[in-house]
Amino acid sequence: MKKKILASVLAALAVAVALTACGGSSSTPAAPSTSGDGDSSSPEYVWKMALNSTEGDNAYDTAAVFKDKIAELTDGRVQVDLYGGAQLGSTTEVLEGMSVGVADIMCESVGTLAPFTPLANIDIMPYMYTGYDHFMNVWNSDLGDEIKETVGEAAGYKLLGATYRSPRIVTATKEMHTVADFSGFKLRAPNLEGYIKVWQWMGSAPTPLAMNETYTALQQGTVEGQENPMVDSLNYAFDEVCDYWIKTNHVYSCNLLIMDRNYFNSLPEDIQAAVTEAANYAGKTISESQQAREAEAEEKLISEGKTVIEVDNAEFAEHFKDYAATEYPDLADWVSRIVAMG
Repeated sequence: MKKKILASVLAALAVAVALTACGGSSSTPAAPSTSGDGDSSSPEYVWKMALNSTEGDNAYDTAAVFKDKIAELTDGRVQVDLYGGAQLGSTTEVLEGMSVGVADIMCESVGTLAPFTPLANIDIMPYMYTGYDHFMNVWNSDLGDEIKETVGEAAGYKLLGATYRSPRIVTATKEMHTVADFSGFKLRAPNLEGYIKVWQWMGSAPTPLAMNETYTALQQGTVEGQENPMVDSLNYAFDEVCDYWIKTNHVYSCNLLIMDRNYFNSLPEDIQAAVTEAANYAGKTISESQQAREAEAEEKLISEGKTVIEVDNAEFAEHFKDYAATEYPDLADWVSRIVAMG
């Protein structure tokens, strides 16, 4: 069940209203105007897309492709306006405020829904995937559809598409190679229980911090590292403060489009179909380009003289073999089915 934190929602709504007054939009269908030949000249639906990131990030780029595709599929009946850099509020504020118009759609990872349902922690289970092909096979299968539908229904949202983000790695101010090296390691981790537990299982000392605080924390030595996909880590300029880039490949998280479930269900069937098709198209388009971006990112790091470390992933996977059954027994079936598809 969704939590409703009134102060957060009202604050985020105030931001959204201010943005609307400055050229933003509302999801309320507009009465279409027509030109002399009868063609619609204005959209019926204008949606606010909330994004934490900016251009060049996996989620933002997925949203940009979706924006263009949904306009094409609906002949301009749906217009999507992108609000990057958390302009509409934090992830939680946006998700809690969707039902009152803070935003109409968001691109984020499945794991961000964990505060609404523990089932969303499937996105954070370590060492389930062997690589890109395995990930794509899962999320474009009946199992992927089952996960999206089950998590979405439990949380109160409609989950659409699936974008490969690349595996999460560690950027650090010190060199590490083995599981034992991570004992006591101070790192920034997302403020989600699933990520905190992963690093506690490693014997590390995870510190929840906002992303915009992480660079300074690394610079000042408050933390010794952080974890994110390589491309995203470069976008945040962590190469300026971290000399060691450790390919732990511990979690493959999935970005997707998120809408309020009741609102999605209220849309005409043809609009629902177009949203679904556009989300799938955007996910596959960005996923296909992500591997090349990973390779380019690694080449850039090497050219800068950074140390890119390949660890023994089998050792790390063995360390986590009992993790799901111990920490998240309700997810053990999904985990075993995902692993079996590798």
